[in-house]
Amino acid sequence: MAYSQSKTENVANHLKMRFMEGNVEGHEIVVALISMVKAEKIELDEVAPILQTVFFEQPQGILLALKKASSLIDDQLIDSILQEVNE
Repeated sequence: MAYSQSKTENVANHLKMRFMEGNVEGHEIVVALISMVKAEKIELDEVAPILQTVFFEQPQGILLALKKASSLIDDQLIDSILQEVNE
């Protein structure tokens, strides 16, 4: 079941704060969001607005995070993450 709009906004703001504090890197946020889509917690069309919030509407930051994440992840990694979370 997908999150409500307010929960999605809370996720975006939480990720933004963690990113600003240096607790997570951009590509880690992308991996988390992809995992959330696959787990049906958020819809795919919610990913872009969340990334825009996290990266202060800066397309360059979003693109760099997407490029790095795409070079590091595959479906098997996402499945592994979801399995660990569900255990």
